[in-house]
Amino acid sequence: MRRTKTFFSLLFSVILLSTNLHAQSFTSSVNSTTVPQNEPFQVVFQFGGDNINALRSFRAPDFKNFEVLSGPNQSTSMQIINGAVSASLTYSFYLQAPSQGRFTIGSASIDFKGKTLRTQPITITVTKGQSSQNGARGQQRNQSAASQSIGDNVFIRAVADKQKVLKGEQITITYKLYTRMDISSPQISKLPTYQGFWAEELDGNRTINFTTEVYNGKQYHVGVLKKAALFPTQTGQLSVTPFELKIPVIVPKQRRRGDIFDEFFNDPFFNQGQTVEYTAKSNVLKIDVLPLPGQNVPNSFNGAVGEFSFKAEVDKNTVKANEPVSLKLTVSGTGNISLLELKEPQLPSGFEKYDPKVNDQVNRSGSYVNGQKTIEYLLVPRAGGQKEIPPIEFSYFNPRTKRYVTVTSPAFSINVQKGDGTYANTQGFNKEDVKLLGEDIRYIKTGTESLSKNGGYMVSSFWFWAAAILPALLLAGVISWKRKNDRLEGNVQLMKYTRAEKMARNRLKTARKSMEMNNQQEFYSDISLALFGYLEDKLHIPKASFTLESALERLKDSRVPEDLIGEVKQAVEKCEFVRFAPMNDGASAMKEMYDQAVNIIVDLEKNKV
Repeated sequence: MRRTKTFFSLLFSVILLSTNLHAQSFTSSVNSTTVPQNEPFQVVFQFGGDNINALRSFRAPDFKNFEVLSGPNQSTSMQIINGAVSASLTYSFYLQAPSQGRFTIGSASIDFKGKTLRTQPITITVTKGQSSQNGARGQQRNQSAASQSIGDNVFIRAVADKQKVLKGEQITITYKLYTRMDISSPQISKLPTYQGFWAEELDGNRTINFTTEVYNGKQYHVGVLKKAALFPTQTGQLSVTPFELKIPVIVPKQRRRGDIFDEFFNDPFFNQGQTVEYTAKSNVLKIDVLPLPGQNVPNSFNGAVGEFSFKAEVDKNTVKANEPVSLKLTVSGTGNISLLELKEPQLPSGFEKYDPKVNDQVNRSGSYVNGQKTIEYLLVPRAGGQKEIPPIEFSYFNPRTKRYVTVTSPAFSINVQKGDGTYANTQGFNKEDVKLLGEDIRYIKTGTESLSKNGGYMVSSFWFWAAAILPALLLAGVISWKRKNDRLEGNVQLMKYTRAEKMARNRLKTARKSMEMNNQQEFYSDISLALFGYLEDKLHIPKASFTLESALERLKDSRVPEDLIGEVKQAVEKCEFVRFAPMNDGASAMKEMYDQAVNIIVDLEKNKV
């Protein structure tokens, strides 16, 4: 009886051990055992078991008689069925055979819990490949296969926080770079276009900081390239075009077994590998934009969408006639501050209103655009009396509560006292009447007590000679100015350069200050805004619908040379790229960028844009 129990115990232990051993597998496979010469094919080495964390030291076969296009590309997967955990680890390579014949791919090996597992060799038959006429086509296919392999491991994702929004509601788009391969500094190939949106670039790090993220069951190094806040200006389904980067990808070279020198130089210190330039494109985003509700729309609503507060104030309540009064309107909160427009305030009769001074303070440091807009009106009362500025309304749509909100300021009572000057008694006159009154005769002299006979001669009077000589001097000045202007117009290039240089100085004044303060991030932002502002004004493109692509198309329509259009595109993209690509020679690079921006504006003026 005891012998029977011992037998079954041993048998049970053998079964358990056998089951545990056979639960692990390490296999090799190819997509085809017969391949044409110089045609790419894939070979896969896969481990299957319940614990891939115990794997160590994967060693690929020699791959002699083959060329390695890319690899190893590593991927993992895991699944749980009825409480049983199974996982797999895959190493894949893309190969091609330069010669015809029968060749063998040797065994790959990997260590698992102190044991070495090996795959079975695979025999490949290489047949006659492409003819010389189709050689280029075959090479393209090889490059396509290599690109596909890299594309599985290096790509860009564009992620929107919302897929369906209301008109004017903010969407935040994040562009993230995913990589499982070694890469070096990327270069911008093409910026995305935001047709139908007003875009605000959100401030971020100038360098790409990588973190670890699992996507589709694979682990990647992930870095945020850029973030943008979009505000749709029209309804319907809108698209955001891809963001493209040229990325140098370092593909490791396969070493030759048994070569001591190759073993030495394959050390990671020497970073042995070939660099392949790969163009990564983000996905196209589709955004559904719905119209704002058409019911209960306030009369003062002018397109503001977000969450805001509103305040109106005057700097004084008692003033003399003809003295200015400041009326300041302030809107602050979250939303597109740059596009906010307030309806003009209603004023009592006898007030003269001048064009307002508008100031935007926009904060782009977070995920949502917020800030403050101030609109300051200069009011001049021309008539005395107690005046009242009616309450001022500001309305906006709150996308969180899905309701319109109206904020109303109090009325402002202004005590206008009698002032000094020609406009003292102007009760009931409008602006045009006041101007006419200043030119009219106001008093008639009725007495003769102060009149006396003048015994002098007009010829000896100072005013006579002044009246005779002054027109001649003015005529000489006009003639001199006209000749100087004719000389300037005769030199058309000099005239255009002078005008363009003045415009460039005005638009780049803020950028120069940032450059003098050695603030690179603000400098390149100012340069970008200056170029965009210049193109908006010269090409008559509304701010809400402006995109770099539309501006470049307008320049092409104006027959601007292609090289100059390329300079415009390159300058704008450089300003965008420098936000996450550090520059060591900051001062000299900023000076070069400043001069380039000035020259671009000058050259565009020369081309009669």
